[in-house]
Amino acid sequence: MRNEWMEIFSQEGYRFCKVKPEETGVFYKYYEEGFHLVMLIDSMNGYLPAMGQLQVMQERVQELFYHPVGKLQDFPEGFPVYHVELLTILLTDQVENAKQLCAEGKNIWIYDQNSKQLMIYENQPGDFWGLKNRIEQMDVQQNRQTSAPAAAKRSIMQLPFVTGLIAIANILVYIILSFGGATEDAFYMASRGAMYLEFLTINHQWWRLLTAIFLHFGVAHLMNNMVIFCCVGSRLEKYIGHWKMAVVYFAAGIGGGLLSYIMMLLSGNYAVSGGASGAVFGVIGGLLWVVIYHRGKLEGMTTKGILIMIVLSLYFGFTSIGVDNWCHVGGMLCGFLATLILYHGKRQKY
Repeated sequence: MRNEWMEIFSQEGYRFCKVKPEETGVFYKYYEEGFHLVMLIDSMNGYLPAMGQLQVMQERVQELFYHPVGKLQDFPEGFPVYHVELLTILLTDQVENAKQLCAEGKNIWIYDQNSKQLMIYENQPGDFWGLKNRIEQMDVQQNRQTSAPAAAKRSIMQLPFVTGLIAIANILVYIILSFGGATEDAFYMASRGAMYLEFLTINHQWWRLLTAIFLHFGVAHLMNNMVIFCCVGSRLEKYIGHWKMAVVYFAAGIGGGLLSYIMMLLSGNYAVSGGASGAVFGVIGGLLWVVIYHRGKLEGMTTKGILIMIVLSLYFGFTSIGVDNWCHVGGMLCGFLATLILYHGKRQKY
């Protein structure tokens, strides 16, 4: 096995077990009720098992450790093993062939030796007892040794596509509108597509629920929304994928605008409304569901932490003047519900 991988698993408390074929190594760590196993397959010499062969290898490795008295030489006699969790990591430069194994198999990660990157697909576990972060730290160290142009190229390719595209669209719309008038002027913004109750009720211009998402009242309004959106959006998109991210964003933006419209209708307080904040709250709501789905903890995020952020953000809005708070509430609820419907990743175990 390669030295860098031996070092990673050793630091994480794993021990090494040599198996056949020689391109394969198994790392194991005992916990209260069983073993965490990682089967590392080095495919750099052209060896890449077929799906059927890989399944047999996984079953045999699990059988080796799943036994009421254990089969390891230094394992305490009579000490029962009830649970065995196995992760397979393919070290390969044949990514396309390895992808097929991921599509058909379970608990498989790919480590691309060409780009020095860990690749985890949507149908595979998002983490395995903290190993993901440890491997990605190794990625960073190795990538620092590569040339600057290559590193820059990879950085561009890793940008979250939908999050970046939406942020750019918001900025471009603001720049264009700035040349035509004052973006802080409610009448000007209403004439350019911002939401106003009578335009929807009387003129039936329901398309304003969509266009209003991209209209911001001043540069501070734009920057506040985009900074928060890029932070939370990039994380949510990584977990749920590109097209689902787009669905959550627009469902939250339109849903937030719709609740704002209903509350204006009920209260009789009409105001010109616009901005991406409803959609941003929806992305935060989506992230909340993803963390809840993973039993309340995911890559440094917790359910409690996100709830505190939501409560503080809503409190700030309700205690401020000129904030469309019902849009925020509606966006958050719609984003949460949309993600609940769309996201079905594999839960992490702690």
